[in-house]
Amino acid sequence: MKLTPSRFRSLITLVGFWVVSVVVILTLMELISWAILAGYGWLHPDYYEKALQCPAYAQAAWVPEYLREQRLWEESNSGQKYVPFRLWGNTEWHGKYINADPSDVGVWRRTLNPTAADCKIRNQTVVWMFGGSTVFGTGVPDWATLPSYLSHSLNRSGHGCLLVRNLGVEAYVSTQELILLMEKLKEGSRPDVVIFYDGVNDAWAWTRAPDPRLAHFWTDLIRARVDGTIRGRFDFIYKTHLVSLVHLLRAGFRRRVAPVTHSPAQAAIVVDNYEANLQLARMLSQARRVTFYSFLQPSLEYGHKPLVPYEQELLSEWPRSDSEPFRLVYEEAQRRSAQAGSVDLTGLFDSVSEPIYVDGLHLGPRGNEIVADAIAKYIEEHPGGGPSPTDKEHQGNKAGERE
Repeated sequence: MKLTPSRFRSLITLVGFWVVSVVVILTLMELISWAILAGYGWLHPDYYEKALQCPAYAQAAWVPEYLREQRLWEESNSGQKYVPFRLWGNTEWHGKYINADPSDVGVWRRTLNPTAADCKIRNQTVVWMFGGSTVFGTGVPDWATLPSYLSHSLNRSGHGCLLVRNLGVEAYVSTQELILLMEKLKEGSRPDVVIFYDGVNDAWAWTRAPDPRLAHFWTDLIRARVDGTIRGRFDFIYKTHLVSLVHLLRAGFRRRVAPVTHSPAQAAIVVDNYEANLQLARMLSQARRVTFYSFLQPSLEYGHKPLVPYEQELLSEWPRSDSEPFRLVYEEAQRRSAQAGSVDLTGLFDSVSEPIYVDGLHLGPRGNEIVADAIAKYIEEHPGGGPSPTDKEHQGNKAGERE
């Protein structure tokens, strides 16, 4: 059939009609999805509205303003940026309650340390603290982060001056922390003390990756972008209200289906990887004459803390598909904490009846203060470093070194 000018115009008109129709339909669906999500949000308070009533904040006057700033921090997507090898890192941010400052070793969350007037330069002891969002301080202002409380606890005795640097990055697992430590030591920076504070992210991230040893968060998204798949090229679509509504509906359906099971053998691999990271971090520290400590952090999901109603509600919201593998990893990690050379803090809150959790993962000011006091006490009682690994392999290596 010969394509005449009139037929060509008709074809263009038809194609244009369908293109415009699809755009209009998608626009309407996006608006409808927005309206449904807005109604859902009105009926179901979001994280920030719920956090206003969190008893761990004790109705402090600063809470509403802080939560508004925390929302801006997350919605602006300014909290993280790409960095080589570690995939993402902190970016500079300045506010009233949240500050990430540039320094000679990178951009890090501000820690409240003794002022120069309170410190003699020649007596300074520099402490680097590594971890994920629980170290970074998600959920609390600068003054209430774990490193800020640790600085206060360590300097309380008045002997010398300890400056704590917060090297926490949201969503980091111990493998990324090991790489970060290696990078900074290679650059020539040398702290006096290194602290690894882990457990939650390593126990949670492995369900997001096919190989527990290579687990980190946002695996699918990053892989799709690097591989150049269709999803990677059009991942902006996943930020639309329509897709968000689909995910919400799927999440509601998944609560009614049988969860994916995870085996103790897989959990053991996660802990093997965690132990190996600690061993290498310890070796790097010893090679640079740096005192090394590692702490297995407590969590809401694992332990015997007397829960207040708010914390009970937080725990009930954990999907079983996450809680089961989390429990398996923590049971194995706790059993092997001495073998890994890590100080077990999982039972730290077993006698704490007051509210300390602001969400399923993060502590409020009082919780961070309790952890900081425990870490400071251990460091003061063990100035030479954390416990040595007790497994046969490490003992064999030490025997070989003596020979």
